[in-house]
Amino acid sequence: MIKRFWLVLLLASSAVFSVSAAIEVYEFDTPQQEDAFHKLGKELRCPKCQNNNIADSNAGLAQDLRLKVYEMLKQG
Repeated sequence: MIKRFWLVLLLASSAVFSVSAAIEVYEFDTPQQEDAFHKLGKELRCPKCQNNNIADSNAGLAQDLRLKVYEMLKQG
């Protein structure tokens, strides 16, 4: 009974932490930059995730890649 309680508590806490992911907010100079960002995010694949693009992946590497794409678009 106590083991079941701890298992339920562990599962509930892991669900709470997975939902509390950070939301990335990017500001663009032009609508064209924003469109290019979204297009590239859908085209570029996350090297860590199978069959996921960087826009749909929650992996840390995909977050880094989205930031790099954003920085490069801002630089032109």
